[in-house]
Amino acid sequence: MATAVEQRPFIAELVGAAGAGKSVLSQALARRPEVMRASVWKLPRGWWLYNAVRSLPTLMGLCVRTRALPWADMRYMIRLRTLHHMLTRRTARRAPFVVLDEGPVFALAWLQLFGDPSVGGGAAMARWRREVIREWAETVDVVVLLDAPDTVLAGRIRTREQSHRVKAGSDTEISRFATAYRRAFGEVIAALTAANGVRVVELQSDGEGVDRTVDRLRALLRWDAHGD
Repeated sequence: MATAVEQRPFIAELVGAAGAGKSVLSQALARRPEVMRASVWKLPRGWWLYNAVRSLPTLMGLCVRTRALPWADMRYMIRLRTLHHMLTRRTARRAPFVVLDEGPVFALAWLQLFGDPSVGGGAAMARWRREVIREWAETVDVVVLLDAPDTVLAGRIRTREQSHRVKAGSDTEISRFATAYRRAFGEVIAALTAANGVRVVELQSDGEGVDRTVDRLRALLRWDAHGD
């Protein structure tokens, strides 16, 4: 009989600034029967509510110590806990591979860039961040860092259907936005690597079809070997 450890899925998070190709690549990977796609978005409502309740002592403690904890910040914190709960409790029975499109690296980078500065700089929030980094470093096997030149990112942001905060921005504004995210991603990834040696794979996504990118990623991750 397989043990819980043997059933643990191989988890990879796709990371990159807007327009880098995360969603397209994750959707292509998720078409494979052995792959499950997940993120901090569209979590089952029941699981979200359950983890919101479980998070109350932590959130209330942070509120007391920081005297402020905006709802936007709290939602990301709850999402992170819910996603981790799902991956460690349910996924092993569903798919041997999990691809995260906007997972812990994204959420922690968002909090760093857009979280309330009066909260983010406090000692209590720093302790929470260290605990979350340690927890996710033991969960994520590899971070796939996708990137493309800023001109390519700008073209993709402007032509895709989804709205975006810099969609109507100038080339300079989009470049600054991408640079800020790259820096935040780098800091989160460095913390994960320091905590538990999380592997990092870098991919450029500016000059080939998605099928070719999938093949290159499978080769870099030794995908078939993980399935043995």
